[in-house]
Amino acid sequence: MSVLGIAPSKASTNDQAPKKGQQQTQHETSEDAKKLAANALAAVRDAAASASGKGKVEITEVRDFAGKDIEIKKLVDADSKEAVEKAKAAGASPSAVDNILEQIRKKQKLSVLDKTKKDWGEYKVENKVEEELGAYKKSSNQYLDRQSFLQRADYREFERERDARLSLMAKRKNETMQDDDV
Repeated sequence: MSVLGIAPSKASTNDQAPKKGQQQTQHETSEDAKKLAANALAAVRDAAASASGKGKVEITEVRDFAGKDIEIKKLVDADSKEAVEKAKAAGASPSAVDNILEQIRKKQKLSVLDKTKKDWGEYKVENKVEEELGAYKKSSNQYLDRQSFLQRADYREFERERDARLSLMAKRKNETMQDDDV
């Protein structure tokens, strides 16, 4: 409990009535349990966040898209070739020749697919729809399954209406034949 920042609760005083003291102890215990649970959840979230970001490096590249400079940020492993190259480039001070070469060198073009991927990622982060998309991905609310079900239900309804129409037409035909016989 001390690791999570909660000190053990002190016993209630003996001068209170036993029933009141018992309620107080239960209340303190439930409050301590709530605090303990909240701190445990926070510790787990912090550990998960540090573990997921562990060994990752954010690399920023500037690319050309439709005449505009677009910054692309991506997370790569710290051991990857890109991360090592960026670390070397950032660690060494650029000389005048390096600056001139950097200005002469053309920026890489950004494809439409990469730009769309970047925009979609930003949209998901800004509108906080990542969790909702994940829930739909894992659930049985798949779009194609739902559309298939709706199509089958519509077809069944059509068949029922058709059968009712045909039976009504058959009744009318029988009635007209009976009227002709009379």
